[in-house]
Amino acid sequence: MRYLYQQLLAFWLLIILTVVLIGVSFTNINKRTLAAQNYNEIMKYIKSVNATLNGFHTDLSDSYSEPYGNLSREEILPYYLFNAEQVLANQQIKFVLIDSQKNIIYPEKNIELQKSLLDDSEWERLKQGENISKTIKYDLDGKPNQTSYILSNRNVSNEFNGVLIASKSAKDLEYSEKLISDNLLKGFIISSLFGGAISFALAAGQVKKINDLKRAVNQIANGNYEIEIEEKNNKDEFNELAHDFNKMAVALQVNEKEIIRQEELRKQFMANTSHEMRTPLTTIKGLLEGFEYGAIPESQKGKAVSLMQNETDRLIRLVKQNLDYENIRSHQITLSETHFDAAEAIKNIVAQLSKKAASMNDQVILLNEGPVEVFADRDRFIQIMVNIIQNAIQFTEDGEIKVDIKETDSDVIVSVEDDGIGMTVEEQKNIWDRYYKADPSRKNTKIGESGLGLSIVKELVRLHNGSIEVVSQKNEGTTFVVRFPKEV
Repeated sequence: MRYLYQQLLAFWLLIILTVVLIGVSFTNINKRTLAAQNYNEIMKYIKSVNATLNGFHTDLSDSYSEPYGNLSREEILPYYLFNAEQVLANQQIKFVLIDSQKNIIYPEKNIELQKSLLDDSEWERLKQGENISKTIKYDLDGKPNQTSYILSNRNVSNEFNGVLIASKSAKDLEYSEKLISDNLLKGFIISSLFGGAISFALAAGQVKKINDLKRAVNQIANGNYEIEIEEKNNKDEFNELAHDFNKMAVALQVNEKEIIRQEELRKQFMANTSHEMRTPLTTIKGLLEGFEYGAIPESQKGKAVSLMQNETDRLIRLVKQNLDYENIRSHQITLSETHFDAAEAIKNIVAQLSKKAASMNDQVILLNEGPVEVFADRDRFIQIMVNIIQNAIQFTEDGEIKVDIKETDSDVIVSVEDDGIGMTVEEQKNIWDRYYKADPSRKNTKIGESGLGLSIVKELVRLHNGSIEVVSQKNEGTTFVVRFPKEV
């Protein structure tokens, strides 16, 4: 069954069930209320008549004169009940009088029918002083008219003296029930129609939202990540789902662009790596052929061997950097963090890189020679600093690289500032990417490498639970700031 029909049926059944329950409850309440009113009216008359009948029994005279015309005690009771029925004719009240021996005293017709009004169990209840009320489908004449009865015990001088039965037609009750039932039926039909229309509108609205989402999902499946579902002002679950879907679509767009960008970087890296590997391999191959054919003079052989060693070291560095980066990314390295003097370590790095700095006419200056204690993996700390300082040397000519180190209550902060070529905002976003170089023309300089350095630096800083940031302007220099948290 389609979702529309499921929702339509569910809403419609809910409305119909509600109407039916309310209707049945109201009918029962109304029926009980009308019946109670009927019984109260009958009880009022039966109490009055019972009091009069009991008065006849307590009177000492054996006969009565006016207004009853010298009637005996046995004759006066039926006579009084007959007159009472005449007075209450408009109220449709009738009586039955039964003595303590179950003999019908009044009326003298339909004796067997009147005896059937109460069974033995009811007789015993009446003897115990209980009154009984009930409504049955026939009257005292045996006609099929719904009639209400009250069966009341008669006690004279604290002795059970029989039963007085009073009846009243329940046609008004039956008519009221029929009127209510007819109105409920009309209400049921009208509610069904309106309920069906409302159910259809609600279900159709939900199905439309689902179909919109379905079409959008199909668009996503077909590679169109620019699809967007309209969000309404109402804060229902469908609107929240649409909002989350739009967030997902935006994330997929970003991921797709990132995948394309990473693929371009990969292609660029493969081209760069191929070139960087081809150059030393070509050099080594050419020198080996020179040795093979005796083309290299004896005086140049030492220099040729040194050149092959340098090119071999370059290839080893390239492979090592790639392996190192992958190990860091896959969490396959373990830091051996200790306390040591960071200023002393940086001082040694500056000394080691001074020759490279001199080749670019640069000067590396350490502003604070410490001591400043840091909690880090010593080898990885040195690797981080070497990469950052060497990067500054690579992109600075005839300038200064200032290295400063200081500590706060929570961090040890190392900054490397140069006055080199600087970077644009876009370049600053990309420098952490693997294989990226801010100035591709410098990849073949005597300082330049493969472009893996800063991506490794970022991962190593992250493993130390630290942070690294860059501040730069094009043609105005760059500053790297690295924070190492103190040991907790």
